[in-house]
Amino acid sequence: MHRSRYLLGVVALALAIVGALVLWKALTSAQGGSGMPIRVEFRDARGLRTGADVRYRGVRVGQVRAVQVAEDGSKAVVDLMLDAAGEEQACINAAFWIVAPRFSGLASGASGLDTLVRDAYVAFLTPKERGSRLLAGATLAGDERPPAIVEPDTLAPIGHGDLLMTLLVPENHGLREGSPIVFRGTQTGDVRSVRLAADGRCVEVALRVDNRHRHTVTDHSVFWVARPHLSGALLSGFAIADFSAIVSPFVAYATEPGKGSPVVDGHRAGAAAERPDLAVGEVPPEAIAKQASRVADTGDPIVLVRIVYDAVDRDTFSADDRIRGEGTGVLWLDASGRAVVMTARSVVDGAYTASETWGDVDIDREQITVSIPGGPALRGHRVWTAPNDLDLAALVLDEAPPDLRGTPADLLAFEVDVVAPSELRALRPDGARAVVTDLADLAAVLDQHRGGILIEAAKVSGLLGQTAPRKNSLARLVGLGVAPADLRPRK
Repeated sequence: MHRSRYLLGVVALALAIVGALVLWKALTSAQGGSGMPIRVEFRDARGLRTGADVRYRGVRVGQVRAVQVAEDGSKAVVDLMLDAAGEEQACINAAFWIVAPRFSGLASGASGLDTLVRDAYVAFLTPKERGSRLLAGATLAGDERPPAIVEPDTLAPIGHGDLLMTLLVPENHGLREGSPIVFRGTQTGDVRSVRLAADGRCVEVALRVDNRHRHTVTDHSVFWVARPHLSGALLSGFAIADFSAIVSPFVAYATEPGKGSPVVDGHRAGAAAERPDLAVGEVPPEAIAKQASRVADTGDPIVLVRIVYDAVDRDTFSADDRIRGEGTGVLWLDASGRAVVMTARSVVDGAYTASETWGDVDIDREQITVSIPGGPALRGHRVWTAPNDLDLAALVLDEAPPDLRGTPADLLAFEVDVVAPSELRALRPDGARAVVTDLADLAAVLDQHRGGILIEAAKVSGLLGQTAPRKNSLARLVGLGVAPADLRPRK
């Protein structure tokens, strides 16, 4: 009898213990479930509620257990419960923030727009160089806005010929790694990094412009950080420029056609503090004509390059004059492997084309930029000019890439004079190839195709230049035969 009562008591006790365990598990599950508890402190809870998600890269990895105000009233305290996946990713340098609709004015745009139709939630992200793992019960300081953490592998890889430059902005209005670079509404590159300058005077933004679009950046391009800009008046109506930046700001720039020289890698430019007042005009008729007559590049082994020359003619009794030259050249590698460009001297020598009424011509601040089709823009320096004032000059390119391809020696006719060329080939300012087969009046095409190559028997026999210095109305065919032997390619 006593034994039966004893057994019943043991069974009842066991059932009570099991029931208590089940009840405890149910209660803890209702409060957020099992996992690793941590606490994150924010200045503002932004409508966050108990039971909201905790997400890592958009995947739910935990739950908000409680949202309360700190005892001193200075902050909001959010208790989180991370599951196994969240515990694995959380570390001491992870960034936690509350995702909720944010509109920080026209300067910074909006974020968290996905929570317009759902509750706010907590997100976190771990940088590539992660710190130590968090311990249960750890307390962290949360970020008040989404952090600019973008892993390098999320950025487009740097391709051959991409332009790498630095933009100095007065203030970073939310730019981050991966922010787009936009020209005429088209993305041409991306932001690689954003950091405060060493002296604290500005923000340094590293930019990458795709090699297909690097010709759109010149030393006269105007840059700004795009963010919605309201203009107009009540009676005439309002207009919003850069409205697409309302979600995220980006770098925008404008380049006036025909102005400025292509820039090289390492170029530094300053951004305007405000969006410049730029009017968008109609497509010019000449652009349509060029597109209609554009000749596709068929992989011709003869390598043509586009050259832009800038200099200043110093005047004693009047304002200084700016000298600008544009034209085509032919590229080859000489016997020592140097990248040589042969072109018209009237393209790359201000002293050859300028004249002064009193005194000698004083040329200063010469800058020669050579754009390689499908590749980089390189600095060039003049190393030779033809004797007897012939309109021919040779450039050597600085820091040419090791895989640069040049015109083969067997396609360059140094041994013959220009007799009866069959066609003229040149590059337009936009990089398009132009071919002229009617050579009856070369003077008519001299200004547009100066430095273009003349083809005779499928070889380059000469270039298009002018008859004499400071006379640009008459055209002349200048043969390659006068080029010195040490600048010619090895056969």
